[in-house]
Amino acid sequence: MSTGTPMRQASTSFDYYVLYAAAGDDQAVGLLVEEFVLADDLSAARLRGAAWTPADRGWWSSAAFARAVRADPQVRARLAATDRAGAEAVHRRLGGGTLPDEEALRGHFRDDVPLASAAPLRLDAGPVVHRVLFAGDLDSRQQELLGAALRLGAARGPDAARPGVVGTGRLRVNDTNFRWDLRRVGGIAWCVDVTSEPAGDDALRWLLRQLIGLVRRHGLVPAAIDRLS
Repeated sequence: MSTGTPMRQASTSFDYYVLYAAAGDDQAVGLLVEEFVLADDLSAARLRGAAWTPADRGWWSSAAFARAVRADPQVRARLAATDRAGAEAVHRRLGGGTLPDEEALRGHFRDDVPLASAAPLRLDAGPVVHRVLFAGDLDSRQQELLGAALRLGAARGPDAARPGVVGTGRLRVNDTNFRWDLRRVGGIAWCVDVTSEPAGDDALRWLLRQLIGLVRRHGLVPAAIDRLS
């Protein structure tokens, strides 16, 4: 991505999904709303969320369901990423009226998934690397579309030597240089590794939200955010 082309600003820390009765079904039966709670180093400490299914009399929160979304392809296939406006439309169409605001939604987050990990040892003030791990898979066409959305260039030179890297994007925000690599992990998952130099928490927080939003819209589900260095 060129330094002169800003990403669209995300207005929320929530991830919204439409929930369907079965994979391949086109009839929505509810919503899933999730939020990663970030530690001071911007790694994810907890995953919070709640689902709304009118057939089950409203909102419910389940850590087991959140884990199943990330572990079970059949459960994951019942979800489609959306934004706040899309969630509002589904909520209204299914008889729920006005979707509660995000502070009210947090009141339904009762069964969290802990994600805390040990902070990396920092020996110098060099680049900071965060890894966003995603559950799911991409076929060649989906990978091509996601690469275009992330504005990736082909991995070349030293970049090409990094295992699993399929493309790299770059952006400068104020005085911080960012690089993100789309990477295949172990043949079973995908991640986006984000390098910032020097570290800038506000810009990095913003960029992580943009990248997560883009990847979600291409069918992958965020599972963790780790600080690697």
